[in-house]
Amino acid sequence: MKLQTLSLITATLLLTNTAFAEEVTLSPIDVISTNKTEQSIENTTSNITVITSEEIEERGYQTVSQAISSVAGIQVANSGGLGQPTSFFVRGADSGKVLVLLDGMRLNDPSTTNGTALLDSLTTDNIRQIEIVKGGVSSIWGSNASAGVINIITKSPKGGVHGSLGLNYGSYNTRGIDGDLSYKDEKLSAQVLAAYLKTDGFSALAPRDAEKDGYENKNANLKFGYIFNENNKVNLSYNRIKTKTKYDDMYSAALANDDYSHATADQTNYALNYYFTRDSYSATFTASKGDFERDYYTSGLYGDAHNIYKATIKEYTLINAYDYTGGKAILGLEYKDIDGSNHYMTSMPSLPTQSAYTNKAVFVSNTYNLNGNTLIETNLRYDSYDEFSNETTYKIGLKHHHDFLKGFTTSANYYTSYDAPSAYQLATPAPGSLLKPSYTKGFDISAAYKELISVTYFNNRVEDNIDYVFDPVTYIGGYQNVDGTSKFEGVEVKGAYTLPALNLHFSANYTHLFKFEKEDGTNLPRRAKDTLNGFMDYYTQNDMHFGVNAQYIGDRNDMDYATFPPSDVATGNYTLWNLYFDTELMKNLKLNLTARNIFDKAYQEVYGYATEGRSLYANVKYSF
Repeated sequence: MKLQTLSLITATLLLTNTAFAEEVTLSPIDVISTNKTEQSIENTTSNITVITSEEIEERGYQTVSQAISSVAGIQVANSGGLGQPTSFFVRGADSGKVLVLLDGMRLNDPSTTNGTALLDSLTTDNIRQIEIVKGGVSSIWGSNASAGVINIITKSPKGGVHGSLGLNYGSYNTRGIDGDLSYKDEKLSAQVLAAYLKTDGFSALAPRDAEKDGYENKNANLKFGYIFNENNKVNLSYNRIKTKTKYDDMYSAALANDDYSHATADQTNYALNYYFTRDSYSATFTASKGDFERDYYTSGLYGDAHNIYKATIKEYTLINAYDYTGGKAILGLEYKDIDGSNHYMTSMPSLPTQSAYTNKAVFVSNTYNLNGNTLIETNLRYDSYDEFSNETTYKIGLKHHHDFLKGFTTSANYYTSYDAPSAYQLATPAPGSLLKPSYTKGFDISAAYKELISVTYFNNRVEDNIDYVFDPVTYIGGYQNVDGTSKFEGVEVKGAYTLPALNLHFSANYTHLFKFEKEDGTNLPRRAKDTLNGFMDYYTQNDMHFGVNAQYIGDRNDMDYATFPPSDVATGNYTLWNLYFDTELMKNLKLNLTARNIFDKAYQEVYGYATEGRSLYANVKYSF
């Protein structure tokens, strides 16, 4: 069956009509996350949500995790306030199965336990839009994309000289500054974006008023572009994020020296992009590098400890795209070199653990509008690894606009995806284990009527999942592929409605998880069965904007690891209310106010860890 499916996809890619080419007119919202080339959001069968810079500013999101928590199918759990460890789940799958990008550069850290990106370090300053693709897209992006992709796109230079300066202050003595300066003419473009955020914070461990766990974030983004002629241009990108966080460790809370326990992180990404276009053909060559380093200092049973995590990703890609009448064909070639190490240092001498592997890949993708109403999307990818088994993934998608009811659209996607072991997992396998990638098979079916309502059903099955296993007899643990299948199944509903006469806009989304099961049939922790987000926005005729947001979290369980064996504890069933307001004080000067948890609800997203109480934040930004 698998070979027949692959043959069908290959035939579709090769036999689709490519006789004539024409210029493609893009819709107002363009995305690059579905096939690594710019295209209209309408020209993909994937489930994709775009969060714009306007939404981020209006709703006062300080971090990427705050922004994505408002999206159907995504849940976020913070172990404390700003800068504290953040777990996030897409359609029930953990964050190691979600690829996070910044302007196409990988942010997933191979030295983490599951290869996740650290969302707690990503602030929203200078973001143009966040593209979220839900569903398996390993057939385009390879590993760490079996549940989806989150691509963060920073702002781009406009013609001439432009810039902005923003100041913000709020509860817990949170203060920050951000700015950008850009220049663009017919040939040259250059941009500098920088931001600084610091907060005294509150206690990571509950109760929140026990003491303060502060956080500091410095980030900078540089861009340079040059257009040689109408066919050739080059872009250089640089991004660096440095953070310092005080934290509380639940495992050694009784012994920890809170004044000493802290963590630092330094993440740097570089990218060179060369673009060639001629008629309907385009080629993009990208060389990128990501350096990750995290240091954790803590006190415990064996005294002070220092744990150092380091990783490097080098990636080279060549994307060839051809626009033809009714569609686009893509051929992509990739090479990645990934390595990581972990050194846990205490009074007892130890050696670092480390691992490295390379990945070579080729993929083909084709989108074709069959008759003006029916879009067919097919992907096929092969990944070769030098340290574990190779993988083949594919996707076939269909979207149809129905004539009997204008604005009514249905779509369906079937996909396979995989997640390779992280460098950390490879360095710490269970005794006798030879790790291999986990493999996901899934599908989703959607129906939508304009912006009024959209319903999506999804169903994913994961085999050979990688998990940590501890032997209580030998007291030795490590990572291994777990026998059995984990299951994720649910429904997402979203909609929006505007009353122009009253200047009111309503939007809401609801997610219900039917299944989020481990291989043994038990439920995975920190996932809520039901999540509801609702928004109401009112726009006055004198450029004022008022908004209210409510988020309901239904039944949700976590684990109390302070007991042995760990026991189940309930953390769900609560509603949070937030208010936001913005107005133009004068030309080019804007004020934003955000009030969170206005009823001062006491709740926990991760058991034992504190959350934000009633709080208020203000931002003033001048643009020119």
